[in-house]
Amino acid sequence: MDVPYTLGLHEIAPDTYAYLQPNGSWGYSNAGLIVSGGEGLLVDTLFTVPQTHAMLAAITRALPRLSIGTLVNSHSDGDHWWGNQLLPDAVIVASEAAGAAMRRDRLHELLASPGETPLPRVAQRMRGTFDFTGITPTPPTRTFNGELEVTVGGRTVRLIEVGPAHTDGDVLVHVPDAAVLFAGDILFAGCHPVIHSGPVESWIAACDLILGLDVEKIVPGHGPVVGKTGVRTFRDYLERVRDHAVRAHQAGVPVLRAAREMDLDGIADWVDPERLLLNIGAVYRELNRDGTPTEAELLGRLDQYTAPRPADPTPRIAPRPAAEIAALAGRLEGPAAQLFDEGAGPLAGRPVLNVLATIGHHPDLLVALVPLLTRLNQGLIPPRERELTILRTAHRTGSTYEWRHHVRLAAVAGLTEDEITRVPDGPDHPDWNEADRVLLRAVDELCEVHTLSPATWQELTTRHSTPQLLELLALVGTYVLVAGILNSCRVPLDGWLAEAEAVGAGKPDAADGADEANAVRA
Repeated sequence: MDVPYTLGLHEIAPDTYAYLQPNGSWGYSNAGLIVSGGEGLLVDTLFTVPQTHAMLAAITRALPRLSIGTLVNSHSDGDHWWGNQLLPDAVIVASEAAGAAMRRDRLHELLASPGETPLPRVAQRMRGTFDFTGITPTPPTRTFNGELEVTVGGRTVRLIEVGPAHTDGDVLVHVPDAAVLFAGDILFAGCHPVIHSGPVESWIAACDLILGLDVEKIVPGHGPVVGKTGVRTFRDYLERVRDHAVRAHQAGVPVLRAAREMDLDGIADWVDPERLLLNIGAVYRELNRDGTPTEAELLGRLDQYTAPRPADPTPRIAPRPAAEIAALAGRLEGPAAQLFDEGAGPLAGRPVLNVLATIGHHPDLLVALVPLLTRLNQGLIPPRERELTILRTAHRTGSTYEWRHHVRLAAVAGLTEDEITRVPDGPDHPDWNEADRVLLRAVDELCEVHTLSPATWQELTTRHSTPQLLELLALVGTYVLVAGILNSCRVPLDGWLAEAEAVGAGKPDAADGADEANAVRA
């Protein structure tokens, strides 16, 4: 499509706009605007009052004389209606089922509260990223069932109820004269969805309905503007989830294992892969017909699902024999060159690390990457902070190889065994000090939405210099890159480390760790 996926208001057809929020992860939803003369119909508000303020300000800058008289909420998820209060004079329209769910909703109170109520970690991360204060729930003033036509100036807009699917009351907003559809969360583009309600067959049927409409540009609830090819891709995803879940359920496979075993070919880079567990679980819930597993139970198991797991024993690209890449040392200098010398250097007596021997299939890439890793690991960030950052990155990327190497290095750098153990718990564990907490939160934000929130940026600037901030961003980005190589190539753990762990019952050995800490960490 020719609509750039950048934050802000985009005219996607004459007098028809999409407000986009990359990258479409939790809480970063899209909205729409349909204009005729000086009148406007807004499709959805956003997750928080500040986000909705920013959207309305962008609309005012682009269309200063516009009056928004109608607001349509596509469904009852908070990221599509919690900003409704900022349009007090608008008629708010939603399906009857969505309206009922919105009136029951109290989640914003839980997210805004600093209390002790246990929350799934994904909700804890949202609490750290978004400002949920000041929300006054403003449900619809007009509801309908089935279909409804509304007008904005001289234009007609069709509202088509297709729930229950994503939620009980999903509505499509069709703009026939522009060949545009605002799909709400019936469509995700480049993102895993969440099947809150189902059944999945109803959601697939909703996709078929979209494919039968005369539309060219389709605005998903999350992700970039797409055409019908994007709808077919998403429909295929739902069918793949359904078929895999049915087979696994029939074979008696537990839901967690079923999610881990699904083939991700073609969707491995989609945002929010942890949601796959929720979707497999939703199909299991349909098949069980007893309400299990509940969505709350599945949310509580998300961190277990995403935790680093033992690497697949069969590498997709086997590490090259050390002798074949030893010659690369001549193209490097200093500590980087010593990594390829088994007879000297910080890893004397041990073979070249498997990660380097795997990347060694592309010698030019290896020669470019190793000095960067060396620089980052001998840089401006203190060793303890560096290793804490890398461990959290390893956890968030599911990289067993990175995690097991850096557990050893973290112990040498000064992290206690208790601190290492709670790294998977993230920044909301009560025992972290504030400096550690902000580092962990920074990793989470960079892994989730690829930018730092204003609050996290401000906290980091009070403790780090500008060069340190840049180094921190590069550190997380580089170890995400390396984790992608490790996970995708299924790089096996180095034999000497596996043996040391077996002897030491998995606890880091300070002496071995100190040797390794003198080298580039990978």
